[in-house]
Amino acid sequence: MTKEYKDQFQKFIDFGLTERETKVYMILLTKKSFTTSELQNSVDITRTKIYEILQKMVARGICTERIVGKLKYYEAVEPKLAFQRVFDKYRDECQSECDKRKKLKEELIKVLNPVFDKSKDVVSPLDFIEIMKDKDQIQKKYISCVKETKNNFLTFNKGPYVCDTPGRLTEQIREETKLLKRGVLCRDIFEKEELKEQDWLMNYIKTQSKFGQQSRITGKLPIKMMVFDEKKVILPLQQNSPEGNGITLLYIQHHGLALACKSLFDSVWEKSQEIK
Repeated sequence: MTKEYKDQFQKFIDFGLTERETKVYMILLTKKSFTTSELQNSVDITRTKIYEILQKMVARGICTERIVGKLKYYEAVEPKLAFQRVFDKYRDECQSECDKRKKLKEELIKVLNPVFDKSKDVVSPLDFIEIMKDKDQIQKKYISCVKETKNNFLTFNKGPYVCDTPGRLTEQIREETKLLKRGVLCRDIFEKEELKEQDWLMNYIKTQSKFGQQSRITGKLPIKMMVFDEKKVILPLQQNSPEGNGITLLYIQHHGLALACKSLFDSVWEKSQEIK
């Protein structure tokens, strides 16, 4: 079988004829008519199958059947007409399938769209809560919140700390200084024991106070907390691990919760002392 013949044969298959229909039609094209026996011998197809294939081809309009006495003769329909018939049938089938799918689409939309619309009324906690444990990720979230703050920034300042490397500490101080220079009101409350245990904290407070940061101390803080513009709350929680140095951060963007946290902060602020 030559390459040209193989290419032509594949085009028949691609167009929609079966492999056996292609073999029969290509033989039919070689002379005016064939009997069933002649076709069977030419294409090497069993007698039972050759009848079945020919009847399908007649039904598809790509060959004709003519009876002379007791013999049946088969002829190829002109390719221009034969392939137009195959194409027209394919187009009609596609249109029918398209119409069917269009109807199914409309029925599915009618049933499922109300379900989708209703689901939008259900608020998931994950829409406004993020949980983080990776310190680099926590650092990025904190820096992002500081950069976005426009009015006020409140903190209960105690361990655990993410700024446990010079790079993170430098980045936090730099962004917090920019925050103060933008005129944002910053109030921080520290624990007395924390100031004794963390030497760097006092230097930090002295430096930031020059830019307007307000700081106070108290005996014990209930939790480590940051509140940004009465909209966002960060709660870094100590993990219950043997090492005791892991952090789980809760980031919550919720106005009501932020207001509640601010009320707690204001209450502790009123009872706390100025740092001398």
